[in-house]
Amino acid sequence: MESGLVMLQTGMPLLAVRLGASWIALGTIGWVAQAIRTPICFTSGHLSERVGRAAINVPAALICAVMIFALSRAQSIWHVMVLYCIAMAAIGAFYPPLQAMIGDVSPLGQLRKNLGMFNVGWCVGGALTALAAGLLVASGLSKLFCVGAACCAMAALLVVTWRAKHAPTSPDPSFARRAEKVASPPVLPPDVVPADIFPPYKGGTEGGGGDFGPLLLISRIGHFAGFFGFSMIRILFPKLGINEFGWSEAAVAKLVAVFLWGLAVGILGANLSPWWRGKIWPQAAAQLAMLACAVGVALVCSPTFAAMRAPSLIGALFFVYGMAQSICYTGALYYGLSSRKGKGTNTGIHEALVSSGCVLGCLIGGIVAEKISVVAPFIVLAGVVGVGMLATAAVWARRPALNVA
Repeated sequence: MESGLVMLQTGMPLLAVRLGASWIALGTIGWVAQAIRTPICFTSGHLSERVGRAAINVPAALICAVMIFALSRAQSIWHVMVLYCIAMAAIGAFYPPLQAMIGDVSPLGQLRKNLGMFNVGWCVGGALTALAAGLLVASGLSKLFCVGAACCAMAALLVVTWRAKHAPTSPDPSFARRAEKVASPPVLPPDVVPADIFPPYKGGTEGGGGDFGPLLLISRIGHFAGFFGFSMIRILFPKLGINEFGWSEAAVAKLVAVFLWGLAVGILGANLSPWWRGKIWPQAAAQLAMLACAVGVALVCSPTFAAMRAPSLIGALFFVYGMAQSICYTGALYYGLSSRKGKGTNTGIHEALVSSGCVLGCLIGGIVAEKISVVAPFIVLAGVVGVGMLATAAVWARRPALNVA
């Protein structure tokens, strides 16, 4: 499904620019689609708790496949907007039940491993697809959309044919003994095994939403800011590269691919070991890196530094931004799924932060690019990340006192 999404979000901005979309029109396509996706994210995970995961996944994937294929025949901006909005709504319905399914089949102690495999799968698949998309663009956008539609149809088939046993709802005796040895005040919920999460933070469970004190909230702050920038890179930057810098569609698609490679590398690094879990500094460092990259892109794209405007430099900044965003993404998803209850609701919130970040990124980015400057979106991005860092500092400062007993 991620491959279909990559093809969709690579081809749609290029098609819209071909059809003469203004900055505001391009941003509007992006934010309207995500605004429709947001409430669906909230409801699909919860609904899947009642009707079953596949009952949501399969229709969503098939609808997305049809819409992506239809984009290969789009002849106007309005066609692009309607088809893209429906496709993104379907994607919003697809992911929360899929992520909750990971929690369903993960025995206690295996969530990190299974979640890691999921993250590696979508990131590596997305990165490889982005490379293929850059090559397919040169041979025509229609071919790109057709391949994307086939990928979504394949996702529906995989969901239908996948058979996995649900994890037990209570820990076995060996996990209980490990929990008794590892747990120390404060007492974690009985359905969370400390050996599975290794939290160095022991300040209680009331802060920030669950088993990791304020870290879930902090990671969600960075997660939102990351996708605020994600929308600017994926949706708005292609117009900047093509119309303002005179770069080819294939070159722009490859730069976007570099950003996705950064995401993939970051996800791989986060899943090699639990080095980032239960710690504040990885989240803080990720937010700082995103701030530095946003400022860097704004400077390089400005007329003052036109001599430095090389695709390789912008690609390097996109790559680092992707790596930093992956830490926030992984933290937000992992901390939300660490609770054995409400996995569908937590994944709905997770996906809703993706879509709401993209809504505001496209909405604000399109307006400021049209009314102020073509590099203004990245200045706004720097401001959003900076505010997020201040919020992170405030949340961490208000955490419960550490228990050193």
